[in-house]
Parts: sequence; C-alpha cells; structure tokens
Amino acid sequence: MKPKEKKSVIRRISKYLFEHKTLFATTLILACFMTGLSVFVPTVIQEVLDKIFESDKFQNKFLIQGIVVIGLMFLVKEILNCLRIRANNKLEQKVIFKIRKDLHDKLLDLPINFYDRRKSGEIASRVVEDVQNVERAILDGTEQGVIACLTLGGVTTMMFLQEPRLAFLVFLPLPILVILGFNYAKVSKKNWKAVREASGELNSLLVEDIQGNRLIQAFALKSRERTRFDATGKQLEKRSLEAMYRWSIQGPGANFLSSLGILAVVGMGAFLLKTDPSFTSGKFFAFLLYANMFYEPVRQLVSINNLIAAGKASGERVFEVLDTPLEIVNHYDPHPFPRKINQVEFQKVTFAYDERISIIQDLSFTIPEGSTTALVGPTGAGKSTTANLLLRYYDLTSGSITIGNKSINQIDLTSLRQNIGLVSQDPFLFDATVRENLLLAKPNASDNDIWKSLEMASAKEFVEALPAQENTMLGERGIRLSMGEKQRITLARALLKDPPIIILDEATASVDVETERCIQNALENLVRGRTTLIIAHRLSTIRNADQILFMEGGELKEKGNHQELLSLNGRYSKFCEYQENVIHR
Repeated sequence: MKPKEKKSVIRRISKYLFEHKTLFATTLILACFMTGLSVFVPTVIQEVLDKIFESDKFQNKFLIQGIVVIGLMFLVKEILNCLRIRANNKLEQKVIFKIRKDLHDKLLDLPINFYDRRKSGEIASRVVEDVQNVERAILDGTEQGVIACLTLGGVTTMMFLQEPRLAFLVFLPLPILVILGFNYAKVSKKNWKAVREASGELNSLLVEDIQGNRLIQAFALKSRERTRFDATGKQLEKRSLEAMYRWSIQGPGANFLSSLGILAVVGMGAFLLKTDPSFTSGKFFAFLLYANMFYEPVRQLVSINNLIAAGKASGERVFEVLDTPLEIVNHYDPHPFPRKINQVEFQKVTFAYDERISIIQDLSFTIPEGSTTALVGPTGAGKSTTANLLLRYYDLTSGSITIGNKSINQIDLTSLRQNIGLVSQDPFLFDATVRENLLLAKPNASDNDIWKSLEMASAKEFVEALPAQENTMLGERGIRLSMGEKQRITLARALLKDPPIIILDEATASVDVETERCIQNALENLVRGRTTLIIAHRLSTIRNADQILFMEGGELKEKGNHQELLSLNGRYSKFCEYQENVIHR
C-alpha cells in the first residue's frame, strides 16, 4: 500500500459499519443511555447517604428506598446492556461477512500469477484472522471509545459540579497518561504487523502439511515437519510476546498513575471533611466513585490504542488484497464468444513472467476449426504456458491470439472460459458428490446427460460400483478415487460442458498404461469434432493429431503431422525414438 492509503484504513473499514446505519445507531444509542445511568448512580448514592446521616436517628425508610432505586437503575442499565450486546453482535457478524465476501470475490477475480507468488495458508489467514482483527478494532473500538468518551464527559461534569477543588486533582496524571498512550500506539502497530505476518506463515505451514500429508507419511518427514512447525511457531510466539510485553508496561503504568490521582483525592477529601462543613460524607463517597469511574475510561481509551494498532496492521493486509489490480480484465466493450470459430491463431506471441526472461518467444501457429493440434517438447519448453495464454490466465507481453478473427482480449472473459474445456494432469474435484462435480459444467443437466457423459468418459462402470453411485461423496480433491478415476470424472465433466474448444494438458501423464488405454477412448469421444489443443509426452496421445508442434525454449522448432516430422529426422524424430526405447525396456 502507498503511505496515504495506510492512513485511510480506519476510514475505509468504517464504510462497512455505515452500510448498517440502523444497527450501528442502535448500538450507540443504547450505549449512551447505559452510560447515562452509570454516571448518575454515584449522585443517587450521595443523596441516600446524606439523608441517612443528616438526621440524629438512623432512617431505615431512606435506606430501603435508596437501595430499591439504585437496584432498579442497575437493572435497567443491564437490560440496556443486554440489548446493546445483541445489536453489537449482529452488526459485528454482518460487517465480518461483508468484508470476507469482498475479499473472496476479489480472490476469485485475481489472476493466476497472484497465487503463483503467495502461499494458500497466508491468503486464508487474511480472510479469516485479519478480518476478525479489523472488525474488533473498528467496531469494538468505536463502541468502547464512544462509551469511554461519554463516561469521561459525564463524570467530569459531575465532579466539577460537586467539588472543583478535588476535580483538578483527578486531572493531574492525565497529560502523562495521554503521552504514554500515543507513544505506545506508534510502537504497537509495528509489533502487531509482525505478529500478523508470523501468523500467516504458520497458517501456510499448516495448510501445506495437511495437503501434503501422504507425502509426509511416505517419505517419513514427520520429524522434519515438527522442526519446521516448532521454528515457525516459536517465531510467532516471540513476536506475540514482544507486542504483549509493551502492554505489560503500558497497562500497569497507566494504572499506577491513576492510583496516584485517587490517592490525592483521598488525602484532600479527608482534609475537607475535617475543615469544610459543607463537604459531607456522602459527597466524599460519591466523589471517590466518580474518580474511579474517571480513570476507567481513560485506561480503556489507552487499551483501545492497542486494539486499533493490531487492527490497522491487519487492515493493511486485508486492503493489500482488495487493492491488488486486476491484471486480467474484460475489454472495455467485450464481445461474446464467436459463434463461428473458423480457426484459433497465435500471431507472434511473446510472454514473460515479471521476474523471468521470456517463456514464449515469437510463437505463431494456427489451429483450424475442428482439428487437433499437439504441442510436444522437453520440460520447460512453454507448452503449458501456451495453453494458459489461450485461457487468458495471463496476458501477452506482445503479439495476439485470435478466435474466429476476434482477439481474446476483446472477448468477454467469462464467455471465453465457458467455451473452452480444460482437462489437466492434476484433476481437481470438489468435496462433493459425483453428480455435483459434474453439474459444475452444466447446472441444468438431466440424469440422462450425466450418465451419457460418464459412459463416454469410460467412467460409468466404476461410478455404478460406488456406494451411492453418482451421489457418492468424493472427499477433498476427490481423495476417495484413484488418479485414473478422477481423470475420467474430469473428462466426463468436460464432455457434459460440451465446449467448442478443448485443451488437454498432459491428461494421461499421471496414470498407468492400462488406465491410459481406458482414458484414450474417452479422449477420442471428447475431441471428436472439436478444436483441440493437446499437450502430451506420450506418443499414443499425439500420434493421430492433425498437426504436431515441437517446442523448445519457448520457440516453435518443427511443425507437421506425425509422418512428416519423422521424415525430417529432427528433434521430433529423436523424441519419438526415445519414447519407443522407453516402452521396450
């Protein structure tokens, strides 16, 4: 964030409060009435005590009446407090939900390279923990701050009305308390920002260990992960203690200064009782209550500084995400996906990540409508990046990609991706049923459509054998299925989507040869009649492609069909020779 944006964290979060003006106003109004009752309680106590002690005889009726009145005041105050807490809780949850929703919506819109540079757990930490901290700082801080200020105003007025001589003594420690509070707030914000960063690191480690649990078990990495967790956890502990230790000095220090003020009131009050007949015991007792009530909101305002410091640190992390620019955006006047594809054309395409040299350099080729083009080449040649550029996960550095003579930059982003089916080597399935995972592609699909797509994907047989068939829960990332079964479900999903363009990114790379034969039939059904881009290493997947492009170092080195490239006796021929040798070993 820019420096000027840092200053606006509180103001920006406050906008979320004002979206619920009625609830916010209700909370503050109830707080005002509750505070008003609290301020008047010592005055009522003074009246009761003075009436009791002004007479030679002890007046039982005054005592009973006084206790009843004071008891009713306490009862009404707590009823108002109950209503205030409920209104505050409702407002709190609405604000938290709205901020989290805005964050989630933004995360869905952000480009792939945002996630390339960040850890999943660290992002989750911002959505869950940082939002909670921001809400507490702003909502609780605002409410507590208002109550504290009202209490200070009311108590100060009552003290000066009752006895100005004692009131000035109460104010003596105040300048020092204010200076200490502001000094603490400056250091505290820095400390709490370090705490939030350390917490994000710990969350990232936890998510990584949960997702990689099988690898940890398989490679006996428990000891290594325990060491990593201990180191990260101790770093969070260290930073948290640094932030808290500052408060361990600030809090007691403020309490001690407050005690000095009350001590001065006790000394001066005792003196006035002996020398000033108008200064009654009831007034002295009431003033002591007011003096104690005065310092409580002062201490509360100082502690709010601590709350707001933590909230600002979290707020900056929240707004860093919300302020991240959308690098992949719709054209100012986006067009729908072309009805007639004609061809997909890459024209002098060059692409580089921010911190790296060009991954793709001056790449040009055409995929005629309804044909299949295969990209082959060594690891790091730029094959998957080429597919990502067609999906517009990244924008080009230079050049253009057109579909039906329309630049993909001019096609509505949602429309573009709705018309391209992707099957990757790492199939992703949600923790839902087979049916629910398939309906992601076509929400209104009938049972017949679902089973037809499963049959075409060679998945019908194993789905029928599942405990609840298509209504079987698959677990996180489809953990209850084998890799080949997951791949066939994703193929069925692509078939159900029925897009005009298909991208197969190493769709059979993670399965054995026997499973590959099963999937190959499904692939043939999927690509039939569709414009297809295949990325693969296995000859079985690319041999029958209409054209094969051999890439190396981000550049197109050879182009032709299988037989034409073999006759060149070049890079592709050596690639095939290596494949054959591997198979016959």
